[in-house]
Amino acid sequence: MSIKKILFINPPFTIYGGIKGHGGKNTPLNLAYLASYMRVKNSKIQVDIIDAEGLELQLHELYDRVDSYSPDIIGLTCPTPVYYIVKQICNDLKEKDPEVVIILGGPHPTALPRDTMEDIKTDFVVIGEGEETFIELIDHFDNNKKLDKIKGIAFRNHSEIIVNNRRELIKDLDLLPFPAKDLLPLDKYYLPPTKRIRSERATNMITSRGCPFSCTFCMARTIWGRQSRLRSTENVLAEIKENINNYNLTEFSFHDELFTFKKSRVIEFCKGVINKGLDITWVCQARAGTVDTEMLEYMKMAGCGKIAFGFESGNQRMLNLMNKKETLQNAVESAYLCNKAGIEVEGAFILGHPGETISSIEDTIRFAIDLNIDTAAFFIAIPYPGTDLFDLALKNGYLKEPIDWREFAPVSNLESPMIIPEISVETLQKYKRKAFQSFYLRPRYLLRKLKQLHNINDVKSILRGVKTFVDIIHKKK
Repeated sequence: MSIKKILFINPPFTIYGGIKGHGGKNTPLNLAYLASYMRVKNSKIQVDIIDAEGLELQLHELYDRVDSYSPDIIGLTCPTPVYYIVKQICNDLKEKDPEVVIILGGPHPTALPRDTMEDIKTDFVVIGEGEETFIELIDHFDNNKKLDKIKGIAFRNHSEIIVNNRRELIKDLDLLPFPAKDLLPLDKYYLPPTKRIRSERATNMITSRGCPFSCTFCMARTIWGRQSRLRSTENVLAEIKENINNYNLTEFSFHDELFTFKKSRVIEFCKGVINKGLDITWVCQARAGTVDTEMLEYMKMAGCGKIAFGFESGNQRMLNLMNKKETLQNAVESAYLCNKAGIEVEGAFILGHPGETISSIEDTIRFAIDLNIDTAAFFIAIPYPGTDLFDLALKNGYLKEPIDWREFAPVSNLESPMIIPEISVETLQKYKRKAFQSFYLRPRYLLRKLKQLHNINDVKSILRGVKTFVDIIHKKK
């Protein structure tokens, strides 16, 4: 089989479930990296991406675009909440063209490769980090490379499903070309209200892969393992310049699990931004206790407008059960230092982790308010496949039967997929609404936000945030 065309698809989600707009719209970096890597490694193959989520395509519109492209291979990413949509897409495309090769990747197939292949009409599953595995899989078609020699895949051998050993992670991330954003509808992307700084047009980037910590609920380990691989500062700055020069993008959301992992690297990056005169604004994700005054001063000078922390709980016992390996005092100090440096703070909090009580939830609500942060997001705990929380929920019978993967969306109009003995699902939902209302409807908070309105983009951001807030409170799409 000679491969001439490969099509990567980011499936639609928010028009079929979930709450539209709660997480903004982000570049599907995983597919953009795969596309750019393929173009470098095999320039004879034509590559394209359909971001059905970004374009808000109905399934029939997606199928029309697939037909017009006529690919030999289709690669789909599959987060857990999108599982049933991906299943329908695969089944429909196979029915239309039984000869097309379908390859699934992403968090869900990585965590459950055998179950995925037993249930979905896919030819292959790519497990974990995808770039090198995908190239070798294409080599199977072009040069008849034996499938059992390709690490990091699951495949069918007649009626048997074979799951090969995982592939070693790429050691030097600088070897990867920048993601192929030229294949994406960049005008459709925007950051969520909680992460926007000054621009309606923004983009996401990663400067590292992985996290050395092992929080029970986090999926980072599923794909990247328990280590943090860092791109060089020069490589990151070069990608930022490409986004500025080629796409006129000057606002960035760094999606690293832990951007502040290494202080010297953060400062080196900030100095590079300053020295090169890059007029950018950016948001990053951090862990409580990993920032200090010196680091934050450099970050502020380099354009950092907000840091998103996973504070998770206002109860130390719950933090310990989540294996956070941090203290409430870490959160207090980090929020204080950011406020002092003039950097906004977003705090994420999880409600309903096993061991949670009404008392510990009330601790979390009070703690979020007392931190004096700019925005807060409250999520009900989701036991994603591949996490310790999933294993714990499975072992103790906390997962609702039958499992409905649609309920694994972090913000949706559906109930939680997990029932813990201490609190009912209805009570959890009630306290989630109470958390949002208690945090955002305070007169002091509302006055603070009004004082921060400086231009039309600020007004748009507030209105978008209000809509999301109302949707969450009333659980409407």
